[in-house]
Order: sequence, then C-alpha cells, then structure tokens
Amino acid sequence: MIAFVVVASVFAMTTLQTGLFAAAQGQETAYAGLDHATGSLQLRGSVRAIRGDVDVDANDTIDLGGVDDQAVAKVIFTVTGAIGSSLTDLTPPFTTNGAGVDPDASGLEDRTSITINTDTMLINDAAWTVTFPGSDNGDFFLDDDEKAELTVWLHSYDNANALYDLGAGTGDPYVDAAADLIGAGQDFTIKLHPAKGSTLTIQRAAPVVLRPQMDLR
Repeated sequence: MIAFVVVASVFAMTTLQTGLFAAAQGQETAYAGLDHATGSLQLRGSVRAIRGDVDVDANDTIDLGGVDDQAVAKVIFTVTGAIGSSLTDLTPPFTTNGAGVDPDASGLEDRTSITINTDTMLINDAAWTVTFPGSDNGDFFLDDDEKAELTVWLHSYDNANALYDLGAGTGDPYVDAAADLIGAGQDFTIKLHPAKGSTLTIQRAAPVVLRPQMDLR
C-alpha cells in the first residue's frame, strides 16, 4: 500500500509539472504571437507617386530634350497598426528641411527599414522620412490613435535648382543609373520591414503617363 501511494504521488507530481510546463509554453507562444501581431502594419488609403525631373548628366539644369528625364521620384503612403495599437518604432533614417539637398540624414537609430525594387534595380535600405498627420504625441512610436505617412525617396532633391539627382553608387540609398529610373508603366515593389511584426508589401505600377502627382490606388 505504501509503495502504491508513493508511486501514485510521483506520477501525479510528474503529470502536474508537465501540465504546468505545457501551460507556460503555451502562454509564451500566445504572447509571442500577440507581440508579432501588434507590431504589424496595414496600408491605409492609396499610394501616391510624385514625378520629378531627374538631372541625369549632373549639370544642375534640366534639359528634357537631352539625356535628362522624368521619373517617379518619391512614393508616399500611410500606415496604421494592423490591430489597433502597434507601437512600431518608425524612427526615420532621414528628415527634410527644405534647404540644400533633401532628405538629410537624421542621425537617429532607425529600426524599421524599407526596400524597393523593379525588374532591374534593388535598393536594400532606401531613404525614407515620416510625418504623423492628425494625432501626434511627439515620438516616433505608432500609437493606436495615430497614423504615419511615409515618404520613400528614390532620388535626392536639389532645392536650389529644383531638380532630382541620381545616386552616386551602391553606398547611397537612391537610384544610381538612368536605366533604372521608374518611368511610365514601370512595376515596382516596396517592402517595409518593422523591427517586429510582418513585412508590409506594396506592389504598384506607374501610370502610362507620368503626372506631377499620381494616385496608384
């Protein structure tokens, strides 16, 4: 009888410990899933593209009858949290001030990255800036009552000469070659990679006629 009680007690304790461990593991999995979901973003509204005059020959003037060309210079879209509050860190790598050349390096530590690619071009760490239209508590974390407008810069803008420049090589976050300009009818894909949560993928095509501002739906 004593042996039976001892064996039964050991079995009961082992079963209890196994159950507690499984419950703890299940709780960790649930919390990890919730953390992942709250870090995810969703597109709100349409995607806009801005046409720009690109100074291909780098002479600080635009001659569209020569080698210079018009192309998509910026892409703008708005995001919110996928399930309300996301607290996604949208600290931007760049800011703008309307002087000199925009955008300017922010000097801040960004944890969200953006890639953009076409059939011929890939920018792994594109230049982007952010504003919070409407409700804004002053930080770069996306709260449940906020929306963030992100601008992806394919080219830097020369404010003095009112034109866009090509990048200088693989070390910068811009389109570097005239052959890689996003022109009329060109497909492109933008991927926003937050520090936590799912990647937001946006696939669009430039219209067959480029206008100063374009709604890509």
